[in-house]
Amino acid sequence: MNLVLALSSWLLVCALILRLHSRGGPFLDIPKTILDHVSREPHENRNTLLLLPKVRPLLEPHKSVTCFRPVDGKWNYDANFLVAAGQLPGEFVVPAFAARDDIPTMNLADYVIAVDTPFTHSRYRLIATYPEGRLYRSVR
Repeated sequence: MNLVLALSSWLLVCALILRLHSRGGPFLDIPKTILDHVSREPHENRNTLLLLPKVRPLLEPHKSVTCFRPVDGKWNYDANFLVAAGQLPGEFVVPAFAARDDIPTMNLADYVIAVDTPFTHSRYRLIATYPEGRLYRSVR
C-alpha cells in the first residue's frame, strides 16, 4: 500500500514538473498579468494589459476610446478592443472601426490606444509612447 502511494505521489510530482516546464519559466516570479505563465509564447493580449494602466491616467473621463494592434499603420479589428472594454470602465470603449480613414471627423474616437506598432492617421496626434504601445488623441 505504501509503495502504491509513493509511486502515485512521484508520478503526480513528475506530471506537475512537466506541466510547469511546458508553460515556460521563470517559475517562481510573480506574473505581471494574468496571461503570464499560460504558455511558452507570450499571449497576444499581454502587452494590452500592461499598456492600459499606463494610459488610463491620460484619458479624459467618459470620452470614446478604441484599442487595437495596427496593421501597416491602419486600424485593425482584434480582441484588444474587448480587453480595453473590461479594463477601462470609466471610458466609452468603441470598436476599432471608429478610427477609419473615411469616417467623418465628428464620429472619430477621441483616443486611440495602439498596441505594439504605430498608428498613422492624419486626424490623430501622438500623446504618449510606451514600450507596449502608443496613445493618440483626435484633432478636431
